[in-house]
Amino acid sequence: MKAIRSVGVSFLSGKIQLAELEQKRKATVLALGESESSVNFAEEGETISADSPKLRKFASELGALLKQHDVEARQIAFTLPPDPMFINILPIDSSVSKTELPEYLQWELNQYLPGVSVKDYILDSHGLPVEETHAQQTFMVAVRRGMVSFLHKVAVSLKMKLSLVDVDQFSTEKTLILNYPEILEFDIVLIGLRENGIDASVIHNGEMADYRAFQYNGEKNSMKPILQYLKYLKQKTNSTPAAVLLHGLDISKDLVVSLRQETGIKQTLPLNAFRKIKPSKYLPASLVKESHKFAAAIGLALRVK
Repeated sequence: MKAIRSVGVSFLSGKIQLAELEQKRKATVLALGESESSVNFAEEGETISADSPKLRKFASELGALLKQHDVEARQIAFTLPPDPMFINILPIDSSVSKTELPEYLQWELNQYLPGVSVKDYILDSHGLPVEETHAQQTFMVAVRRGMVSFLHKVAVSLKMKLSLVDVDQFSTEKTLILNYPEILEFDIVLIGLRENGIDASVIHNGEMADYRAFQYNGEKNSMKPILQYLKYLKQKTNSTPAAVLLHGLDISKDLVVSLRQETGIKQTLPLNAFRKIKPSKYLPASLVKESHKFAAAIGLALRVK
C-alpha cells in the first residue's frame, strides 16, 4: 500500500492548528503545530473571499508554519468553525427524490436566509441514522463559495492541492471513531469547545445521529450548554450516553470533574487523538498532551485519501 501524506488545518480562537499525517497500514501523525492567524474565520468567514486583501498575509503565515515543521505533504484540507456557515438538521419528506434534493435544499436555505443568492453557497447533506416513517432526518450544510475560493487560492499559492473543506466538529468525529472503536456500539456525545460557544453531537453506531450548536450569551460558561444538551438528549431518547468526549479549547481538569459529578457519566474526558494513532517521536510532548486541541485537524487529514 502506497503511503499517503496529507495536512489538516483547523482554526481555534484566531489561531491555526496544523496536523500532517502519513497513512499506510496505520496512520502516523508526523507534525503538529500552531501559530497566530491574521484571519479569524469565526468572525470574518461571512465576508471573506478570494480577492480579500488578507489572503497574501494569511498564506504567508500558513506557509511559514508548514516550513517550520518540515511538512512534505502536497495535499491540504481545511476544517472551519461553524459560525460563518448555515448548519441545520431537517426532516426531508420521503417523496423527495435524489434528483430533487439539491433544489429542495436551496429552497430550505432561502427560508432561513431570505434574500441571499443560493448560487453564492455550496450545499451538502447527509441522511442521519434515525428511523422515521415519513421523513428522513437530514444534516444540511451551506458554505459560502467566497470562503472556499479564498482557501483554494491559498492552497494554490502554496503549490498544494485543496482536498476538502469541512466543519471542525465533523472532522473530529473521524478522530473519535478511529481512537475509540470499542465503545462505538453505544451512544457517545462529542463536545467541541470553541471561542464563542460549543458544538454538540451524538455518535450512534459510528455515525452522527444529532447535532446542535450553542452560542455563549454573556458570560462564557461551557458547563451550562453542555448540561442543556444532555438534558435535551434525555428528553428525546430517555437514555444517557455511555461517554462524553471533549475537544477544542479550555478543557480544564475542573470542567471534566464537574461534568462527571453533575451528570454521573464516568467516561467524561478529553478526547485522546493518540489513543490508537501513532505520534512521531519528533512531536513536542506538550502538543501531544494537548491532542484534543488538534483533534479536528487530525480527523480531517485522516479523511484525505
